[in-house]
Amino acid sequence: MADEKELYSYLFDKNLPEEEISKRQWDILDAATKIFAQKGYEGGRTSDIAKEANIAEGTIFRYFKTKKDLLVGLLMPLIIKFFRPLMFNSMEKIMDNEKNDSINVVLKNIMMDRVTLIKKNAPLVKTVMVESIYHPELLKPLQKEIAPKVIPIVDKFFKENIEKGNLRDIDPRLMTRSLISLVAGFSILSNALPDVFTTDGDETEIEKIVDILINGIGSKGECNK
Repeated sequence: MADEKELYSYLFDKNLPEEEISKRQWDILDAATKIFAQKGYEGGRTSDIAKEANIAEGTIFRYFKTKKDLLVGLLMPLIIKFFRPLMFNSMEKIMDNEKNDSINVVLKNIMMDRVTLIKKNAPLVKTVMVESIYHPELLKPLQKEIAPKVIPIVDKFFKENIEKGNLRDIDPRLMTRSLISLVAGFSILSNALPDVFTTDGDETEIEKIVDILINGIGSKGECNK
């Protein structure tokens, strides 16, 4: 694996399809995800990763020059699974169905779509998010490449519904931030504190959260004062 700059170019400029990553690379990245999720980057050894991937330790360094390159390499599955055009399409399709569905149903479906994706890839998301605290370069593609593509899609959805009178005339970017925060918070707390935040099932809980997002938490009398 080349340096960080070349990796980002490889992912974004060439629009790398999943099938162009070799099976061996996927095996190594999957193993690294498991080990780093269990032991952290500092505690996870390349020997542990090699054992998990059922390969010789030296094989790792044929694909990733250093352990740090391997950590940065976790951006490949993260970007491919979460932020490629196909991932955008699922949100856009949900939003396009709003003509037939209420705003509550559309928002619930968006949240369910993202929460389900996060749960399916929990170790990968956990590893990248935790390690980004200590290795901020992991956030660069999110800041420079992903956010500018994802956020305007959600902004547009909220702006259109404000214009139709379905939502209050509030800054659409604030609505987008609130929605993303709810998705992230629901996913994190459900995973980190399952005994505290027991639920009636994701779909039911998300319906309740969307109701709070749309209608607020104050009583009507208090809100109108």
